[in-house]
Amino acid sequence: MNTNAQNSWFKIVVVVLLLAMIGVFGYMMLKGKDTKIGVIKPAPDFKLENIDGKNVGLADLSGKAKLVYFFYSTCPDVCSPTTYTISKVQDALVKKGVFGDKTAIVSITFDPTKDTTEQLKEFSGRFHADPKGWYFLRGGEAEAMGLAEKFGVMVMKDKQGGTFTHNNVILLVDKKGDLRTYYNGSDADLDVEKVAQDMIQLSKE
Repeated sequence: MNTNAQNSWFKIVVVVLLLAMIGVFGYMMLKGKDTKIGVIKPAPDFKLENIDGKNVGLADLSGKAKLVYFFYSTCPDVCSPTTYTISKVQDALVKKGVFGDKTAIVSITFDPTKDTTEQLKEFSGRFHADPKGWYFLRGGEAEAMGLAEKFGVMVMKDKQGGTFTHNNVILLVDKKGDLRTYYNGSDADLDVEKVAQDMIQLSKE
């Protein structure tokens, strides 16, 4: 396949991803009208390496409501601002005394080549991530991308530039392991207090 054909194919995939994101956000807006958060589907299980060297899986976080976010630390645009937003959710949960015991946050990189353990430690430190309840996980690239797609997060790697195009969504998984809703990670007005309250609500179900 020549370079022009590759570029055309990549542009098509980007358009498809953008349309999928619009669909996801439209779904979120409809869900926002409900007071009770429904179940979308069981979340796929996983077992990935945390920055402390221990393997962490969805089953290990059973009994806790958790946010799941797919990212990569060298992302040129959305990942750092979204991680900052998530850090504000962490702060709200800490203030309410439920972080680590009843709620957790899981950030999964789909670029393990660049996101070494040391790189993830540095990245997590920028956002004052509390290791008691915020896990930064890495596995194989294909494994992480496949897991993201199972969660409903579409990912496409630009092999020429080494960047990734992906749905910038934050996922909410309940203590039983069911996927409950998506939040728009690119929403500058995302209500972090509401996200924290949603997590607390699910932790009590």
